[in-house]
Amino acid sequence: MAPGLDPVRESGRRPAALRPHRRAAARAAAAGATAFLHRGRSAHMNAKQLKIIAIVLGVAVLFYLPRLFRDSGEGGTLDVGDGFSFTVTDTIAGVHIVLADDAGTVRLERTDAGWTVDGYVADEPKIRDLLDVVGRLSSSDLVARNPANHAGLGVAEGGRQVEVRTVGGDVRRFHLGDRDTRAGGYFVRLPGDDVVYRFDGPAGGYLNRERDGWRPRLIASVDTAGVREVLLRRGDREAVLRRDDDGWLAGDAPADSALVQRLLSVLPSVSASGFPTAEEEAAADFTLPDGWVEVFSEGSADVTGRQLGLSILLLEDEERGDWVARLADGTEAFRLSGLTVDRLLPEALVPVP
Repeated sequence: MAPGLDPVRESGRRPAALRPHRRAAARAAAAGATAFLHRGRSAHMNAKQLKIIAIVLGVAVLFYLPRLFRDSGEGGTLDVGDGFSFTVTDTIAGVHIVLADDAGTVRLERTDAGWTVDGYVADEPKIRDLLDVVGRLSSSDLVARNPANHAGLGVAEGGRQVEVRTVGGDVRRFHLGDRDTRAGGYFVRLPGDDVVYRFDGPAGGYLNRERDGWRPRLIASVDTAGVREVLLRRGDREAVLRRDDDGWLAGDAPADSALVQRLLSVLPSVSASGFPTAEEEAAADFTLPDGWVEVFSEGSADVTGRQLGLSILLLEDEERGDWVARLADGTEAFRLSGLTVDRLLPEALVPVP
C-alpha cells in the first residue's frame, strides 16, 4: 500500500466498490425482495411475508461478510491476519521498559533477594501482577497497516519498547504505543511488522509506570498495641514518651493525648509520599539528621525489656516543603510529607529547652 492515510484509521472514508460478483449477488438479493414485495394484490405484508424477506436479506449478508474478512484489502476490505500475539513460555528473568525519545530504561530484574527496579527494591505485588499477564498478550483488534500511522499511534522506532528477558537468555520485544483515548487499551506493534493492534487489559498500564511507580510506598508497619516508648529528636531538642498504666507521659508529666494518638495513628502504615532523585539521594547526609524518631516495643531484646521497632532519620527539604528520610538500618531514601512528619515528630511534644 502506498504511504498515506491508512483506510483502517480513516473511518469516514467509503470502502472501494464491491467486486462485480458481489454487486451481482447484492442486486439479485434486492431484486428478489422487491419482487416479493410487489407480488399479490394486497399492499400490506403479513408476518409470513416479513419472515421470508428477513431470510432472503440474511442469506445475502452471510454471503458477503466472510469475504469481507478474507479479502486482500484491494476491494476496501480488511484482513486481520494472525493478530497480535506475544507469548513467553520460559521463566521471566527481567523486563526492560525502554522509554521514548532516549529518556532511559526502567529495568526490572529478578535477583536472589527478590525483584529490583534500577537497583532499588521493587514492590513484589506489582511485579507479580505484571508477570501474570506480560507473557501472554494477544489481540485481533487491528488499527492500522500503514507505517505512516506509526508515529501518531506512538509505535514508531524510538518510542516506548518492552523487552522481556528469560532465564534461558532469550529476549522478546514489542512496541508499546499511546493509550487509545476513545476505546481504551493501548496500541502495540511487533518489531519488523507494520501492522498495529489495540489491546485491552492491565499490562499496558503496568508498563507505562516510571521507575518510582515500581517501588513500594509502605516503608514500615508497627503494631501500636505493643509500643511502650517513643524517642523524639529535632535538632538538639529531645523528648521521651513513655506509656504506663495511667496513659502516656512526656518526661514526668502527662503527655498531650491527642498528639500522642496522632503519632500512633501513623505507625501502622508509614508510607512514602515519593522518592528523591539519584542526585538528591547521593547528596543526603544522614550523619547529622534534622530529626529522628525511635519507637520501642515490649520485648526481651535488651536489659530494659524493650526492643527497637522503628528508627527513622529525617532531613528537612525546605525548598520542597517535605522531608527526605531513611530507616536507620536501611540504605534507600524516601520522602515523607510535611503532614506525616508533623504527626511523627510534633513540635509541641519536643519543647524548646
